Amino acid sequence: MAGTVVVVAILLTGAVAAIIVLPPLLSGPSSKTTPSPAVSSTPAPKCPSALAAAASRTQLGVIAWVKQGSLQLLDLDACTHRTLVKVDANPPVRFSADGNWVAFGRASVVSASGGDVLHPLGHAATWQWAPDGDRIAGVTEDGALVLSDPNGHSRTLLPAGSAVGHLAFSPDGGRLAVDLGGDRIDVLDVQSASAPTIYRAGRKAPPEVAGWSPDGRWVLFWSHLRGRIAVPLNAVPAGGGDWQNVFTPMLPFADFLAPCGHDVAFSGGGIRFPSKGNQIILSTPGPWRFHNLSADFLRSWIWPACSPDGRWIVATATPNHREEPPGYGVRSLWLLNTQGKRRHRLIGDPTVAAEAPRWSADGTFVLFVRRGLLPGDSGSLMLLAINPRSGEPGDSVGPIAHLGSAPGPGGHTNWTVVSDWHRATPPSG
Repeated sequence: MAGTVVVVAILLTGAVAAIIVLPPLLSGPSSKTTPSPAVSSTPAPKCPSALAAAASRTQLGVIAWVKQGSLQLLDLDACTHRTLVKVDANPPVRFSADGNWVAFGRASVVSASGGDVLHPLGHAATWQWAPDGDRIAGVTEDGALVLSDPNGHSRTLLPAGSAVGHLAFSPDGGRLAVDLGGDRIDVLDVQSASAPTIYRAGRKAPPEVAGWSPDGRWVLFWSHLRGRIAVPLNAVPAGGGDWQNVFTPMLPFADFLAPCGHDVAFSGGGIRFPSKGNQIILSTPGPWRFHNLSADFLRSWIWPACSPDGRWIVATATPNHREEPPGYGVRSLWLLNTQGKRRHRLIGDPTVAAEAPRWSADGTFVLFVRRGLLPGDSGSLMLLAINPRSGEPGDSVGPIAHLGSAPGPGGHTNWTVVSDWHRATPPSG
């Protein structure tokens, strides 16, 4: 049966991406190299992030960001700053799963320790790192879907002209969901390259793969209705079957969607602007049922980020109204309990906007962006200590790094495109 579309005043979406390391690869585009200027490595006195990490007996990892055409890297524990690429670097920015490589722009790749810029996929508009190791998958200029390592040892998964629009890897990395031709979704087995079609739509509602449910049983996708900014978030079984509506409407921004334990957290309900009508929604897969976690319509809630144990969500909240210009105004940071028993404001400075929170791997810090009230103001990365058991906030530390401004339409400042955080793995036990 066709899934039932539920029109509600709030929204849900989720996405998870992953891929496995393949055996010896076959053929694909050769790795092209662009010489890179010498890397500048500047040791410094103990920086704020290192002092905070030492005080909490944790490790924070490494951040990378693009600013005015240069690609920067900062080790938060060692206080070492590097300029990896001096010119012509563009977003998005993403670390490989092992942290040894940074990809940016149209799938250009550079070692996190510096060196030449590599082009293992040529110039790909759509790409993604594997969840482990250093494999990168992307759609080449001729429309082929290719998996490669940074040195260009690659395998073609789908041939040229395959018309892949977007891709997302399953949590276990064994499958790859792709939308093709503007009217269908296939699930590709990464090892065998078999790709059965699991969903087919009319041209009036082209599907865009948004991700996977955390259990890997469902593929999430947005159905783009003509003339609408906010669209339905739907799900279809990864093995094929009847699709279901997850939530309608939702602004189709990847950073408004996050896995949260067995559930998916997302910002939904707004029809045009992030600052108006959005709530933090938790939805449980199959059959999809949602719960309005924020349940506060005095505010619009965006950028949900779930703690590693699934107990807490940190999100940005702003007065529920249309900002003029879009993105102008105070935006505060709040902590929500996923069981709905507690919430409190973490950051509420009336002179700044606090946006795009992200958790450390052990759940003891939240990294967020602090900017001025105007949407084009420069942003700085800040750290906020969090007690993972009680949710009580500690001191705010920073600025850690200065990002410049971020792109994004309609008040959506996309900080997660211009920066990435390779989190240190927490010690076992």
